[in-house]
Amino acid sequence: MSEFYLTIPVPVEEFSYMERRLKYLEAMLVRVVRDKRNIQEWFAAPELAAKRLNGLPTTPEAVSRKARKEGWRYRRAKFRNTFFNSYHVTSLPARAFDDLLSRILAMPGIDVVVPVLPDLPDMPAPDKPEAENTAPPWVLPLMRILKTEAAGDIAEAWSLLPERLPPGIPMPTVEEAASMLVDLGLAG
Repeated sequence: MSEFYLTIPVPVEEFSYMERRLKYLEAMLVRVVRDKRNIQEWFAAPELAAKRLNGLPTTPEAVSRKARKEGWRYRRAKFRNTFFNSYHVTSLPARAFDDLLSRILAMPGIDVVVPVLPDLPDMPAPDKPEAENTAPPWVLPLMRILKTEAAGDIAEAWSLLPERLPPGIPMPTVEEAASMLVDLGLAG
């Protein structure tokens, strides 16, 4: 017998971390070859907030809270006698990680002549600040109905919603409700 199979158990979290890190490093390799820069794997909360990645808050404080809550990998760093946490790129939520990768890969091609190679740009601040709670007042009653009475059946929850709305809260249009359910990931 000339074959030998070796199986090594690897925890799912560790495998996922290594797989995401490999994808990121492959994307960064293009950048390193192109403009001779170092690979940045650790980002401070202000850097992440400035990039305005999908699925991440837009303030450094909110990014730090999210990181603590979700248990992101971090390391302590010091700059001008101030300590702060830097977060590893593989700890980012999937949407933010994918957005960062797409920005890296969207840089000009290697054979394209450009006057100055762009760095990963920070996104401009929106015209108006994002509200902390953007859900209309009818969403909470609808969610309660979906969970407790309709067993996830959106049509049944929709039919029960008018009688469960608090006084003074208007019934949403079908379009508003559909848009909100898509935004919440409950409908495709």
